[in-house]
Amino acid sequence: MTIYKLHLQVLCHHCDATGIVHFPRYSEMAMHVVESWFDEALDWSFARMIGGESASVPVVRCDAEYPRASRLGDHLVWRLSVQRIGRSAIDLDLAATCGGEARVKMALTLVLSDLDVIRPRHWPEGVRARMADYLSGAFQG
Repeated sequence: MTIYKLHLQVLCHHCDATGIVHFPRYSEMAMHVVESWFDEALDWSFARMIGGESASVPVVRCDAEYPRASRLGDHLVWRLSVQRIGRSAIDLDLAATCGGEARVKMALTLVLSDLDVIRPRHWPEGVRARMADYLSGAFQG
């Protein structure tokens, strides 16, 4: 199993007035990680998916824990692994650490949707095969 990693620095626009990451910004960062994973690891960019193939992957479930605050300037290491691949849905685990310390843990479910009819559709076989490289029985956060 492979774990996808992405390094993101906490910038001012992620933070509230005290310089601590405002929790909705973690969701934005998580989607940055997901979008980068689709582009870099799955070779299926959101631009290609939405613009050329009339598909999208909306989040239909998000569970999150915030064990410790992140501050302006922190360097977060995000990790993504796949828990389950269904016909049209995928369960992902994401976690961010700073200096080895857990900052956020998220479980997301994405559904591949046909934008023309707003209904689920099956994953393309090539994409599904590349997703399987990241499949984990138990996520190592």
